[in-house]
Amino acid sequence: MPAIPGFSIGARSSACYEVGGDYLDILRLDDGTHLMVVADVSGKGLASAIMATSFRASFRSLASQPLPLAELAARIGQRHWEEGVEARRCYVTAIFLRLRTEDGTVEIVNAGHNPGALGCSGGSVHLFGASGTPLGMFPGMSYSSEILPFPARSRLLFYTDGLTEVAQGEEEFGSDRLIEAFLENSSSNAPQILESLWETLASFSMNAPQVDDMTALAICHLDPLHQELPTP
Repeated sequence: MPAIPGFSIGARSSACYEVGGDYLDILRLDDGTHLMVVADVSGKGLASAIMATSFRASFRSLASQPLPLAELAARIGQRHWEEGVEARRCYVTAIFLRLRTEDGTVEIVNAGHNPGALGCSGGSVHLFGASGTPLGMFPGMSYSSEILPFPARSRLLFYTDGLTEVAQGEEEFGSDRLIEAFLENSSSNAPQILESLWETLASFSMNAPQVDDMTALAICHLDPLHQELPTP
């Protein structure tokens, strides 16, 4: 994880099999912003992992260009669709984030992915819903972005559906419980929060075998008066 002054960043990923189709990446761009993505290729196993590498190549090559975030998502989706029928069967849900530390804002584009959650110290919660279909499902898709303040003592969570679909019998953990557990955690250390979430999910499922890839990204904007040191 990059060391960004004033922020604690944590990421965690567990593949269901030896390899998986979840993808997470963070890039520092030349303009000083940080570009992040959490993506989920449909399916599991080797076929999804191969498509995840293709997604990585598109994301990293386009990230080097000065593109608006919504256009970045649209171009990745178009590239994926143009790879052919087999690629289209492995469409990708993805949520993109541009973190601007200079003015304390986040820009989000959600392409058919689970809603991202931004919680502020006053108790308000904003969910970033999808602005279009998953990437590679249809040609010529366009997306829209949201820009919001990301003040100190706020926190943000991106995740794949492997977390929400953890089950106890017929009951799934669900996104509401996941976001509530994330926001109610008293720590401002993002890696520790994710470790706690994984423990909560294991407890809920009574340590049942994992049935899908599980990936999450957490970002805490630290209180400047009580900043915790990032975990190595």
